[in-house]
Amino acid sequence: MKGKKAKNKGFTLVELLVAMAIATVILTAIFSTFKSQQDSYLVQNQLAMTQQTVRGAMQLISRDIQMAGYYTNFETSIITMDWDDMGANESMHPIIYARNNISAAGDDIKDNTDLVVIVKASMENGRQLASGEAASGSTASSTLRNAGNLTQDKYALLVKNDLSRAEFFRVTNSTGMINLSKSLVESYTEDDWIFRADIIIYYVDDADPEHPNLMRQNLGNNEQAQVMAEDIDDLQFRYVLDDGSEVDSGFDERDVRAVEIYLLGRTRNTIRGYTDPNTYNMGGMNVTPGDGYRRRLLKALIKTRNIGL
Repeated sequence: MKGKKAKNKGFTLVELLVAMAIATVILTAIFSTFKSQQDSYLVQNQLAMTQQTVRGAMQLISRDIQMAGYYTNFETSIITMDWDDMGANESMHPIIYARNNISAAGDDIKDNTDLVVIVKASMENGRQLASGEAASGSTASSTLRNAGNLTQDKYALLVKNDLSRAEFFRVTNSTGMINLSKSLVESYTEDDWIFRADIIIYYVDDADPEHPNLMRQNLGNNEQAQVMAEDIDDLQFRYVLDDGSEVDSGFDERDVRAVEIYLLGRTRNTIRGYTDPNTYNMGGMNVTPGDGYRRRLLKALIKTRNIGL
């Protein structure tokens, strides 16, 4: 009797094709879900970084604005000089510079964003005049240079001990008796004060239009502009005066009691398939980007503690 052969039945070509099609559908669904979750994670991560960047930048600006007018509030003169380091002179009390929307080409400042100048006595570099030290006319004792290493083109402030007057000036030489950029109204002697002056400038730099940065410069100590926060899209200011009115420009700096800051940050990269539909209200200006970046807007009202004392 002949033995029966065992049948090793395999998959047919049709069955293989059907199995492959089902596997492809399942893998596609899994990959699509994974890709969607990955994209969502990346977007949320970018937004979290943007939020953190904007908050950090706001804290820096707020800290400086709170100190605006520290001892410089007692300077009664209007001073004309290049306060914003942009090549043209402006006239103001050395306290805080008014709103300035810049739209000039070639200055590396993003068009239609604001620039702010904050003037104050340096908290780290003040001291009282000792016996025999003095400042009057257009000179001051050479030993006063140690209040902030007052070499040429740095700025300083002399303050009467009773706060009846302060006088802001630029140092015009590097050695010996200090030569002042203007003649002093008062004479300053023992127990009066001298400070190095800070002239702090904030603006949005767009030298790289894809990644605009918030810049900070201290003109008072010849500091070069430094990046404080990356991917800051816009910066706007408004000013609250002693009568409660809110203004953008055309006011007396001594009347400022608070500053509204609007800071708009954006993600490092554009988001695939996304167009920003929002209009951002930044005080006196509405911003409608209409591009592929996600954004975060932060607003703060900062009281100027030293102005109007």
